Amino acid sequence: MELKSDTNGLFIEGMPDSSELADYIRRKFNEEDIQNTYESLTKGHIKIARSEGITPLRKFWQALSHSHKNTPNLKCEQGCAHCCHTGVAATQVEWDGILNNVMENNVNLEKVIERSKRTIDRVRETLHSKKSLEQIDWHRLVINQPCPFLSEDHVCIIYEDRPLDCRLVVAFRDQCESKKLEHAQRGVVIEEAVGATVIAKIQHDQTPKFKRRKFQGVQPLKLLQHWLIVWQEKNKKKR
Repeated sequence: MELKSDTNGLFIEGMPDSSELADYIRRKFNEEDIQNTYESLTKGHIKIARSEGITPLRKFWQALSHSHKNTPNLKCEQGCAHCCHTGVAATQVEWDGILNNVMENNVNLEKVIERSKRTIDRVRETLHSKKSLEQIDWHRLVINQPCPFLSEDHVCIIYEDRPLDCRLVVAFRDQCESKKLEHAQRGVVIEEAVGATVIAKIQHDQTPKFKRRKFQGVQPLKLLQHWLIVWQEKNKKKR
């Protein structure tokens, strides 16, 4: 089967079905290279992160950003936020990274919550409903609505620590002219192929040993709206 990519190896089907993307990645990168990249990012980079005084997750973000610089020129620019109008999910360790960013930059999360009241209320109502949470299409609850961390100037206010969900949606062709993400690309660099597993491993290794389960290569995801609700409820209990 022919790879759905252009001469630069860029996936040309926009935002694909996850299984379609996985199939593309398996055919583009061989298993040995994928495994070697994973080993490098979960062992070597973690040691380097400690020596540099940064978190392993932030070190991985640096590696991913560096890889994208070696691809054809990105069309994404500050203020171009079409791909920021969809559901963004994050693991616990990614959310912890966002909270660190919030503290470093004095971001007022209560204002973030107020600005995103519409989608947060939708998620909150669903969480409090009697519906089976596993069967809910969470992204549909917030589709075409701005990300909570998107400012009025169309700038991400936690950009340095944005989750993998955001980092895998980039445009290499003409800038998007709608919120349908038809120009978004994934599966471009090998670091993307192992990104979710690297993050899962970082979270697993940071979990206290008595709480750890056998590493399965994945970690639970929540929408950013969901994480904000969790943060708000924890804060209320502290008062």
